[in-house]
Amino acid sequence: MSAPEVPKVPRPPLPRSILDPASVAVVVFLVALLGIHTRPPGLLASIWFANAVALALVVRWPRHLRASSVFALFVGCVAADLLSGTEPYAAAVLNTANAVGVVAGALTIRWRRPEPLLLTGSPAFARLSVGIVVASVVSATVATCLSGLLVDVTPAVSPTAWFSSEFVSYLLLTTILLSVRAGGPWRPPSPRYFDSVRWTVTVPVLVAVTLMIAGMVADGPLLVALPLPALLWCATRIPFSGTALLTACWAGWNLLIAGRVGVLGAGEATQSPVATLSVALVALGPLLVAAVTLDRMAVQNKLHQALEYDSLTGTLSRAAFLRRSQRRLNTLVDASQPVALLMLDLDDFKTINDTMGHAAGDIALVRSAGCILSALPHGAVAGRIGGEEFAVLLPMADHEDATAVADTIRRDHERLHLLSTRTATVSIGLAWAPAAPASVSPLLDTADRALYEAKRGGRNTVVAVTLA
Repeated sequence: MSAPEVPKVPRPPLPRSILDPASVAVVVFLVALLGIHTRPPGLLASIWFANAVALALVVRWPRHLRASSVFALFVGCVAADLLSGTEPYAAAVLNTANAVGVVAGALTIRWRRPEPLLLTGSPAFARLSVGIVVASVVSATVATCLSGLLVDVTPAVSPTAWFSSEFVSYLLLTTILLSVRAGGPWRPPSPRYFDSVRWTVTVPVLVAVTLMIAGMVADGPLLVALPLPALLWCATRIPFSGTALLTACWAGWNLLIAGRVGVLGAGEATQSPVATLSVALVALGPLLVAAVTLDRMAVQNKLHQALEYDSLTGTLSRAAFLRRSQRRLNTLVDASQPVALLMLDLDDFKTINDTMGHAAGDIALVRSAGCILSALPHGAVAGRIGGEEFAVLLPMADHEDATAVADTIRRDHERLHLLSTRTATVSIGLAWAPAAPASVSPLLDTADRALYEAKRGGRNTVVAVTLA
């Protein structure tokens, strides 16, 4: 007789206090190796990936800004240096400067702003820029001081070369990482999307890439200057992350390839901090224009919201409702699809305002809009077309479905309490057509007459009319 099986007890998951530092160490180790293998022999890297990635981690996910994660950053960089043959003392000293610079920059960026940083406009970009400068200055100062004290075991550090390398790395790479926003699951763009972006996005990008290639073929200052107008054009047309990526590609080519053969004023097998800083400062132009463009787009979006939506209820304004309803009807006419339109009016709204005050009337409108929106199927269009009147377009709804939606809204209003036991009921007129008309006007007129019948019939009811 075999012994009974002992049930396996699942292992508890590792706590975040262990997982977060470990993930930081692994990520920094990999990007540090990348930076080591792209630098010229015996010289500092023109772009040091590890610090830029670490700064992006701790300002976008502030939980990483603690002692264990900073130590993990240090360990990841040291491990990459040791694996690449760097002397242990030199690896420890130089990466101490890296870790201190990242912490100084993160604390500067998060000063009085503990929330995660995303590049959503020029104020956020200004905060990031100040933090980048502080991180670069602190890191260069620490590296210079430590290498001077331990001159026998560490290579001499030029403060200008260290600062320029740190500054350009932070500016190009951290900006890209902080400009990419996390969203929902990816969905393939529709053909209409490609039609809309064909000229406004594709053409500037193609021009920028073409001029970058032309600059590579050219010699001297054209390498830097030729793509700049196209990059500025892209900054006003494409997302911030796209501008940051294009700018980084352009600057990276200048620094990692052209700088080695003296095109930017650096001799062969040498580095010029002035050339590195020059590229970084030129790269600031497209990034700053892209940040200001985000501000302009935010203002335009607010203006669009004010024009399209009712500020009190959040439903569409009258003009926006009519415009969108007509566009939706245009897609239904050719296919002879059914359509319904509801006209809704709060009962005794004037009495609510007169007896309970206008504040209570506003509450009634907001809660009524909530009842309406929560009952609507996907694809419906809802708007406030008058003081206490709302309208809803139900595309491709048969008569039973439209009636069910209207009755759901009416019953939800019966349970809608304002103050004390006072309720706000609603009367609804429903116009239904088996084939969508060419204009929204017949639906509105029919639904308005049905609403009048509902009011005259005692309120808190639905009256449905079918268009001939």
